[in-house]
Amino acid sequence: MSKTFSYRRKEVVQENPAAGEFKARWLALFHIDEINSEFHRITTVPLETTFMAQLDSHLPQLTSIFNKKDIEGDYIQRDLQKFTMGVYVINKKGGEIGAQDDIGIYVEGEVILDNIGSVAQACAMMLGVIYVLNMAYPKELKYSYEFIKKVLLKGFPPKSLD
Repeated sequence: MSKTFSYRRKEVVQENPAAGEFKARWLALFHIDEINSEFHRITTVPLETTFMAQLDSHLPQLTSIFNKKDIEGDYIQRDLQKFTMGVYVINKKGGEIGAQDDIGIYVEGEVILDNIGSVAQACAMMLGVIYVLNMAYPKELKYSYEFIKKVLLKGFPPKSLD
């Protein structure tokens, strides 16, 4: 993927393809290792290691916030269409806390990554996907992005997504 980086980056920046279209063209890019690598090529910051190192100290507060955003399974498809991007978690029915059937990322109503190991890893990958697809961060989530950028990534990456 590193050999085709400049070609791929030019395509993303100039043509601004839809997420599903770009995934169809560059399927190998949409794996956790490749998103980490692509983010590093764009920003020179190791995404997942930097993100996870800072996350531990903020986890209790974040968990309580994320639990308030729960939706019922019947409404998943509707909500995927309603929001530009996000992390979804499908909990096992009647399962213990932390028992998930799937954790993934969707962009523009399209599942971009699924079967991610944890919600924390999914959040890191979500940021990576935003950079890989050269997307603007949703204005309604501006403060979430600022928190991730300034606290969890220690002020990196320098690119502004406002």
